[in-house]
Amino acid sequence: MVETTTGGGRIEAFLLKEMKAEIDELAREEVDDYTKFLYARAREFYWTVTRLLGLGRLHDGLWRKPSAEKASAWRIALTGDIASPATSGRLLVDMTSTHRTIGRTGIQRVVREIARAMVESGAGIPVFMEEGRLFSHFTHEKLPDEVTPAAGDKFLLLDAGWHLTAEYSHMIDAVADAGGETIGCLYDLIPILYPSVVTDSAQSAFVEWFDLLVRKSDAIVGISKAVIDDFDAYARARRLPCKPGLRLGWWPLGADFQAPSDAAPSARAMQAAAGPAPLFLSVGTLEPRKGHAIALDAFDRWWREGADVRYVIVGSKGWNVRALQRRILTHPEFGRRLFWLQGVSDADLRHLYQSTRALVFPSIAEGFGLPLVEAAHFGARAIASDIRVFREVGGDWASYFDPADSDALLARMKEAMAAPVSAPPREIISWRRSAEELARILREGAYPSRLEDAR
Repeated sequence: MVETTTGGGRIEAFLLKEMKAEIDELAREEVDDYTKFLYARAREFYWTVTRLLGLGRLHDGLWRKPSAEKASAWRIALTGDIASPATSGRLLVDMTSTHRTIGRTGIQRVVREIARAMVESGAGIPVFMEEGRLFSHFTHEKLPDEVTPAAGDKFLLLDAGWHLTAEYSHMIDAVADAGGETIGCLYDLIPILYPSVVTDSAQSAFVEWFDLLVRKSDAIVGISKAVIDDFDAYARARRLPCKPGLRLGWWPLGADFQAPSDAAPSARAMQAAAGPAPLFLSVGTLEPRKGHAIALDAFDRWWREGADVRYVIVGSKGWNVRALQRRILTHPEFGRRLFWLQGVSDADLRHLYQSTRALVFPSIAEGFGLPLVEAAHFGARAIASDIRVFREVGGDWASYFDPADSDALLARMKEAMAAPVSAPPREIISWRRSAEELARILREGAYPSRLEDAR
């Protein structure tokens, strides 16, 4: 299971507190209990029926399932020269979900950066599914339009595909029938290990997809060793029906991202970073496990003590955060020393990383922690929850506090204020190098471990 160095009981208490806040927030709405009950039952019935009919995308976030014409129109044209992809034994990098949506989640950042690096170097062909067929996500004279699976191909499920299980099931079978293999990708096991922090529909969709991954993958890679350790322990404990000798591997994520040097940050990002008051930054979707409430507790205490510091939250609104959203938007410091920015550009994010005194990362569960390496890339220090994956990614460079302990976080932030800012003493890899390492593992079969038959 996901482990923390300390604070397991404190994490449970924090999640219960956030759950109670959500219940109280629902009670504030001027709807009688009977109407609320009927609404809840109707929503459960809707979710059940739509999923049975294969229409889960209507409530699982994929509203714009494209027609063939639109799917083609959303492809991205590459300019300039690129390396020619292999003609046999190809690496087919799935990015169907990212192709169909316009979100800017952490997973989609990984998918976009890895896909672009793969196609530019010739290491792989990013593809998307449409009507049971594969097409190149990018258009270029050196790339095929449609990609037909062939013997020796490797189909990498890089994207967040847990709302498209039926489509993936058919495509995985088609790849196997052609003599290829499928490599699953795990970003985390949070919906399984912490089901209370995601919606019921998201948890159900993830479990269905996870079951497909377990049964049909020839190998599985994760974005950190911690994720693969979690999977290994979970698979063994429950004797999951994996293929015998399932190969397991992991690779590090990159830190640079595509923000043109001449791209200007938006006025709201500049406003949040303006002035002499030191800025502390959190990056991540607003959801319970990210721990924004823990950080806000720490800042409330600091502001009461008279500190002139700013707290900037960057991330879209997630789920189960009605109470937290109200707390932020009605906070007396909102717009003065407390800011919440949604839909920011890469230029905005670069500006904020370069302006911050420290990244504040109070999450209680992560698969990697991309903001950690992004902060290091831009020369910012980081203060993070003391969980295993953050130790793996941040090493001795980041400073840590007991998970869900706002007093401990405040102490670390005060230390950051007192210490001089210095460049992080660690190597930061690029997305190109990240993609090269992933391609090397898959190409050479250089998997560090195997899961022996867990049944």
